[in-house]
Amino acid sequence: MKSLLADFAQYTTENRWNRSVHESSARVLRVAATWLGADTVFREDDLQALHRVLGSLGRIRGLVAFLDQRGQLVTSSPRRSGAAAQRRSGDEAFVQRTIAALPPRISDEIGTWVGVLRGASRPHHRVTDYATLRRYLIYLAKPLTDWTTRYTTLRQVTEADVTAAVTAVKGPRAHERAVAARSLFRALKHAKLVFVDPTRGLRITRQDLLPTTLATDRLAGLLETSSNPATRLVLALVALHATSGTDLRNLVLSDVLLTRRQLLIRRPHGRHVVHLDDTTAALLHAWLRYRHQRWPRTVNSHLLVTQQTANSTDPISADYVSRRFDPAGLTLRAVRADRILDEARETEDPVHLVRVFGISITTAMKYIHTAHPHRGGTIPR
Repeated sequence: MKSLLADFAQYTTENRWNRSVHESSARVLRVAATWLGADTVFREDDLQALHRVLGSLGRIRGLVAFLDQRGQLVTSSPRRSGAAAQRRSGDEAFVQRTIAALPPRISDEIGTWVGVLRGASRPHHRVTDYATLRRYLIYLAKPLTDWTTRYTTLRQVTEADVTAAVTAVKGPRAHERAVAARSLFRALKHAKLVFVDPTRGLRITRQDLLPTTLATDRLAGLLETSSNPATRLVLALVALHATSGTDLRNLVLSDVLLTRRQLLIRRPHGRHVVHLDDTTAALLHAWLRYRHQRWPRTVNSHLLVTQQTANSTDPISADYVSRRFDPAGLTLRAVRADRILDEARETEDPVHLVRVFGISITTAMKYIHTAHPHRGGTIPR
């Protein structure tokens, strides 16, 4: 056992683990090895259970990665499936918490809606996943808050109430709220809990909000808001090359073509090559040096890694990417849109935008229309 714990200590030191997290994981390993033997093949489920029982700090996946490298781990299910199951469990818990927080009758009605979409009374219909139900409840959060202060049952909600709720927001948010409201009341009508569907006359045309520009002073000094190499690289790729958050999360080391100063972005429907400028190329080199020094033995092939993902094969989270812009008081979406719009002002050719940023021709036309409204014509949808 001493040899196993010594190897684990060396592994955590090389990967620069926080001392408290190392001690916590080492405790799990020590107890498991005492029970099962230091040379045994450990089950991931057993380690997870022991981690919870001992109330250990942090996550267990660093220890799991260490044992996996040594050939001493049996995973009961694929790693990504386990993460997906956790997300599903979190979505379901959110739905149940939201329902429980509502007044009694309305809570029962929302519960019936969820049951209908989950196939309780429609066995031959497609079951709606909890992630979608969670989004629906978020879309309807404000309308439900309003209705619960005025009504004791959703049967009292009128067509005017629904129209007012939907038209209170603009663009995609209006469409999302309309879809959720229509789903809710159609399900309640199916369950015979409402006599009339107040969404039956609802007509909402989906309209995407046109991109808007950011003030120059808000973008100035963006790279100076952080000294972290990963953050600076993310800021540069978005502000200079309009790289999306999804693309950033999915980049792997083999997508980096240093000799050509290019990044290869792989998408479901094709590939897009980003030609790096001097600033971004320098920041990429700085990040790769830091990455190698910080996590020299990481098994994660993604370009961007964190303390949490360095010991696994998972990509960084969407939240991690978006929070890089918080110190500047900006959002990734706004900075990316500003970059594309700035390029659109220099050209009236949508094909140029497609080639530079890898966006669709429909999206490119929206930016061209915004930058050059004198062109006229309808905006593609």
